[in-house]
Amino acid sequence: MSRPRVLVISHGHPDFSLGGGEISAHNQWLELRKRGIHAMFIARTVEHPGHVGTPFTARSKDGMELLFNVPPVNHFRHSQPNARVVVRDFRQLLETFRPTAVHFHHYVHLGLELIREVKKYSPDVRIIVTLHEYLAICHARGQMLKTGGLLCSRAAPLDCHMCFPDISPQEFFLRERFIKSFFCLVDKFVCPSKFLRDRYEFWGLPPEKLVILDNGQPERTAENEEAPKRNIERRFAVLGQLSRLKGTLVLLDAIRMLPALVRKRVRVEIHGSVQHALDDFKPELSKGLQGLEDSVRLCGPYMPEHASRILQRSGWLIVPSIWWENSPLVIQEAFAAGRPVICSDVGGMAEKVVHGKTGLHFRVNNPADLATRIEQCVNQPKLWTQMRHNLPKPLSVEQAVDQLIILYHG
Repeated sequence: MSRPRVLVISHGHPDFSLGGGEISAHNQWLELRKRGIHAMFIARTVEHPGHVGTPFTARSKDGMELLFNVPPVNHFRHSQPNARVVVRDFRQLLETFRPTAVHFHHYVHLGLELIREVKKYSPDVRIIVTLHEYLAICHARGQMLKTGGLLCSRAAPLDCHMCFPDISPQEFFLRERFIKSFFCLVDKFVCPSKFLRDRYEFWGLPPEKLVILDNGQPERTAENEEAPKRNIERRFAVLGQLSRLKGTLVLLDAIRMLPALVRKRVRVEIHGSVQHALDDFKPELSKGLQGLEDSVRLCGPYMPEHASRILQRSGWLIVPSIWWENSPLVIQEAFAAGRPVICSDVGGMAEKVVHGKTGLHFRVNNPADLATRIEQCVNQPKLWTQMRHNLPKPLSVEQAVDQLIILYHG
């Protein structure tokens, strides 16, 4: 089997945007390079005046890691209105690099037109798309969350119009047709969870094109292990983006609801950035933290390579998202660090965490139920030890790339 020439495309670079999709895309590219496979990584960055006429900026000396200076897209249709970016800049990159496989880790901020340009360049090039959430299905930031706060189980033009009254059902119908006209050119879709795969199959993607494959975790060295701290079952961590959708406010409400004696014993560290949160979230976060200074510590952003060390300072990871999620990278990081997880009982979170075995579920968007789970952990210290022994070993990046290489060959 000849080695492929792989072009990996991400909607952002982890040096500037610490999302799970960006980190996974970069880790997989690094693994391809480690194996001696000719692989190029391009990550979208915001176009600015300093790069007029310079679509690509080298991020590495050998030119195999590039930033793609892309103008804004139409986010309703995920369409790139600037034809120059597609037919001149991107096409020139394809002709120079000559890939045998192109792996899109996203199309958001880039434009679906890039997929068609690959097919126009050569029908023989394998096109792989990793679906990191539900943006193709749902215009509400891909969250499948109704404007009233209820979870949405399906997308239909009339239902979507109810969430966005200014957009007609006809426009939503055409939006779906437009997106699927590009998706039909894709050879395989990588779905990091069965839940996400099922959603896209219900939406109309061919089941034979949907492959369940998690993103994979980098191997950790033994020296990173730390001995469990005293009373570690009372220590909880939250890692990732902070926002209303990520359930940050649900967590703070839950801490506030704990009995006074329990709250005195609990320590919660919140690590993450508000970079992608809506503007009105910051004052809500400040208000939510008031009076919780003895229990909650807001630690700020962190680097991905520090996640394991942060998790080992705590006994539990809490994932309180109020939307379905897909396959949160942080859950795999927690398992790799030997830490059980408390999470919402829906979507990819509930799929990854087995209630009562590798963690605990609580009713989504229900701070009182989360408070009950936290209290359970504090009052039953043996629970942590029991669950820690049940944790699965997450799929490694190496194992994930083994499977991806098969997809690249077809």
